[in-house]
Amino acid sequence: DLSKTSFNLPIQHSNASPSAMTISSFFNNGLLSVLGILLSAYSIYVEYRVEHKAENPDDVFTALCDIEAIGASCSTVFSLPEAKMLSFFGLVPHGSILDIPNGYLGIAFYALSLTRYVTGTQRSGLLSHLFHPTVNLIITTLAFSSSIFLARKLYIIQEVCVVCITTHIINTTIFYRSIQEALSVSEGKIKRQ
Repeated sequence: DLSKTSFNLPIQHSNASPSAMTISSFFNNGLLSVLGILLSAYSIYVEYRVEHKAENPDDVFTALCDIEAIGASCSTVFSLPEAKMLSFFGLVPHGSILDIPNGYLGIAFYALSLTRYVTGTQRSGLLSHLFHPTVNLIITTLAFSSSIFLARKLYIIQEVCVVCITTHIINTTIFYRSIQEALSVSEGKIKRQ
């Protein structure tokens, strides 16, 4: 009988011991990061299909996130210059090997967030520095800032992108939680002094 079954997830959260892990706490950054990875991978796929549509004119491709009933078109948004922010801001030359879609940046960010979530408080060496709450706050601030920039662009062009909006919500949530963590760590340091 599944109603009597207890599910113990072998994942640790920085604020919980393994025995305190619940499904609701997994919904925190762990599940959000997995969802972010999936959405980022899908955005890369859609962008690739749209970018290479001319190579195969017989191929009719409609992205799942192109929802005519609500006027949503992620394929239009993924074709914008801002869809490759590194070259858009001049950080890498346009057309270079590092001129990658934002989805790759998203996968890197969400993988880092997921790794941080899974490792919990059991960090050593480089991970202890990379996952320090202050460093995490800087990284999540960059992700949140990119979400604000891209959401503003969606507003300006009056386009609905379900994948984009969902990742913006995920980034905002992870950013908010990183602020909470950084504040709780700094409050703990103040109390110890």
